[in-house]
Formats: sequence, structure tokens, C-alpha cells
Amino acid sequence: MGAPCSGKSTYVRERAQPGDIVIDFDVLAQALGSPDPHDHSKAIRMVAIDMRRTAIASAIQQHANGATVWIVDINPGERMPAYRRAGAQFVTMTATPAELHARASAERPERWHGLINEHLVREAKAAAPTPSRRRNRNASGTC
Repeated sequence: MGAPCSGKSTYVRERAQPGDIVIDFDVLAQALGSPDPHDHSKAIRMVAIDMRRTAIASAIQQHANGATVWIVDINPGERMPAYRRAGAQFVTMTATPAELHARASAERPERWHGLINEHLVREAKAAAPTPSRRRNRNASGTC
């Protein structure tokens, strides 16, 4: 997992073995007919999202049967509990914002800069400490 352009697909491509299950959104979109590895029509994106959701659920079941599964995931969010229950090993890919944007400039459509920025803001919010709650007490000292 990691930000757009952090090297997730490359990491998996370099490590997955023949017969491993690999779920990568962009690969699915290309299998559906997208002519570009990183810029897909809305129709292809919508079908790929549905396929990916189904593929992840099925792959988790196959992992329980001994299959090796690689899932490229920018923001696992709601899928994280299922990944943990399956005993997933997490690899977080990191790169500086400058490096992410340099990679996007070299390899991706312009809109990827916005996706990177959105991801970085989401990560910063998730990592920010939450203020502790203070209890309001009335004059008698009870809550």
C-alpha cells in the first residue's frame, strides 16, 4: 500500500511468482480494454472497481486455501479488517512528495498530481493526534 506513484505495482511485479494471485486496479482496467496503463474511461473505472472488490473477496478465500495473494491498494481503509483477519502482511511504500510528483510528471496523466495531494492530505489527517477529550464536571464534581 502507499501513495499513488510510490512503487506499489513495481514492488509486486518484481516479487510475485508465476501462479500468485495479483490484484492491481490498473492491470484490471487494461484487461477490460483501457488503452492506457494509468488513464481509464469512467465506464472502465466503474467496472474495474466492481471487479476488484469481487476479486479481493475471492482472493482472500483462496489465500485461506494456501494461495499467495498480492493486492495493490492505495487506501485499504474499510478493507483493512478483512486483510488483517486473513493474516495479511503489509508493505507500505513510501516516497517524498517531490518524488511522487516527479514520477507522476514522467509517467502519469496530469490529474495524478491531484490524486497524490489528496492521498497525502488523507494520510496527514489519519496520522494527526486527536485532542484528548476533557470531561465537563458540574459543581458537585460528577460527570
